[in-house]
Amino acid sequence: MEIELAEQRLFVLHERLSPDELQQRAMDRRMNAISSGISGLLQRPKPEDVQLLGFERRLEPFWHVIGRARYVYDRVREYAVPVTSPEVREVKIGGSSALVADSGRGRQFMLSVTEPCVEELGNELYVSATSGAPIADGAAVVTGPREEVADPAALVGGEAIVIPPEQRSSFVVRSLLTGIMKPVQADSMDEERMILDRIDLYYRPVRAFEFYWKPRDRRGVVEVDALTGQVVVGKSLSATISRALTRDHIFDIGADTAGLLVPGGSIAVKVAKLAIDHASKSTT
Repeated sequence: MEIELAEQRLFVLHERLSPDELQQRAMDRRMNAISSGISGLLQRPKPEDVQLLGFERRLEPFWHVIGRARYVYDRVREYAVPVTSPEVREVKIGGSSALVADSGRGRQFMLSVTEPCVEELGNELYVSATSGAPIADGAAVVTGPREEVADPAALVGGEAIVIPPEQRSSFVVRSLLTGIMKPVQADSMDEERMILDRIDLYYRPVRAFEFYWKPRDRRGVVEVDALTGQVVVGKSLSATISRALTRDHIFDIGADTAGLLVPGGSIAVKVAKLAIDHASKSTT
């Protein structure tokens, strides 16, 4: 089997809504964040009593991977061919002969043939790099303005809190390959290839706003997606992320992990070689 490994890339998606729009959406939902878990109208806060304490900008990661497989092979099969006349006892084909026999489906003869076969399978995934859950709007958001980042460490230290990926490239590629790998019953294999067209990590911007209800000393957080404007009630602002962010941490398909992607020593060697080749090109 041959495996073609795409370049492993990192992108940051640009905010599509202005800071004022994002804050206004959070202000419109601040009562939901503060009153969560409170029953009774008399206990609910008044809008003027809920103050905005501050906000944070986060970059949250998700994966986009695309792969396809191509199998070209021959297989030998026995075809049962019916005959229409009862007097036929034998059939000659290309210098060879086959006897006609009775069966439950009538009189027939068996013909050995070679079937040239081509199978092509594809798979595409958008998954969270923190939980591994599918990203429903992934196809829509990756088409927007973006910036490719060569060194992930460059993201750390700015105004945004960068959430490190818990699921690395080997995890998501392995999940992708399970959707395009299949056992093939072949007598001879002419081509068996897997092509990984994309192994991209995206960071999407999210703004989280913290509100405070002083009379009850309650805090609430509203998170607004800076790409779609979707609003959800959050739990709390993130603590500062101090974990180092490197390419080795994110893109871990290499000689030591290739064997985890596809079972089989010969396959693993080819994956590892391609991964090493890509890594060496990115450093030159």
